[in-house]
Parts: sequence; C-alpha cells; structure tokens
Amino acid sequence: MLHFSCDMCGRPLGKERYVARLEVFPAHDPDEIDESQLDSDHLQELAEMLEEIENGAGYDLDDGEPKQFRFDLCPDCHPRFVADPLGRERLQRLKYSDN
Repeated sequence: MLHFSCDMCGRPLGKERYVARLEVFPAHDPDEIDESQLDSDHLQELAEMLEEIENGAGYDLDDGEPKQFRFDLCPDCHPRFVADPLGRERLQRLKYSDN
C-alpha cells in the first residue's frame, strides 16, 4: 500500500489529497528575420555547426530537456500553494535581525 505525505508540511495524507504538477522548459521565441539573414549561406553555417558538434564543442544537451515535478499536498497546504505557487510571499516575510 502506498503512503503519501504532504510535500509542504510533511503531514501524512489520507484519502483527501491534492496533486500539483509543474513542468519547466526553455522558452523559444522566434527571432525576427531581416535581409542579411536571408542572404547568408545556410548550408555553410550548418556544415560548421555539425563540425563543431563532431569535434565535441561544449554543448550541454541536458539544458534543453523539460523538467517535470509532482507534489502531493494536504487540504491545508493546497490553498496556500495555489495562492502563492512560487513562494514569493513567504520569502518577503522573512525578517533578519540587525546583528
């Protein structure tokens, strides 16, 4: 039997629980095309890129991979998560002493 606990407060969860799923991936905004790009030799650029890849140029292929997260939430933490999913309000409430 599976046992779940709240990922925010750690309390064991019963039958009533909420699941929050989050996916993070790089955004792709298409660039604007101008005349200079239309006149360039794209085959030559592709050949140079392929040569760099074959020579082991520092490409990190993991950066472009989507990351998926899943959180189990109790009925008390669920509304707090929905109201502030990034926890920004909680960070603003932190107060440090004047040492």
